[in-house]
Amino acid sequence: MVIHFKLAWLKPGTPISKAFKTPAASNLFQEYAGRLSKFTTCKTSALGKNFSDREQGTKRWVCGRGPGSEMPSSEGLAKKIQTLELSGIRELQILIGGPDGFPTGDLKRLLADTQWSFGPLTLPHELAAIVAAEQIYRAQTILRHHPYHQGH
Repeated sequence: MVIHFKLAWLKPGTPISKAFKTPAASNLFQEYAGRLSKFTTCKTSALGKNFSDREQGTKRWVCGRGPGSEMPSSEGLAKKIQTLELSGIRELQILIGGPDGFPTGDLKRLLADTQWSFGPLTLPHELAAIVAAEQIYRAQTILRHHPYHQGH
């Protein structure tokens, strides 16, 4: 299954390294995306304007704290990903909003299968991208009994 991070604040055609204000944040996001690529295909791109379009076999998780958001544990997240993999889903899109999140109107058009919350904290959008990448990587290590999760 392809993991596809879609960053709402990134302009189409802009390199991923330019999505983050600091090189440290960019490097950390890319570090986890690179680690994740050892287990599955991982892509990162701009969300773009045609975000209501998506192919069959794609699931979409929107990072946000709105009503109905899910706050799974790392183990719970791993189980959700395993369920998607076993059901034949080809791509999981992780959508992360910009500095102000997603406007209410856009949230409806995003057609999220899951609204994924990191808890009651408000995180800067760049940090949310890093947390999402790390947690998806952690979920993959849990599924493969890799020692990464056990050591934390």
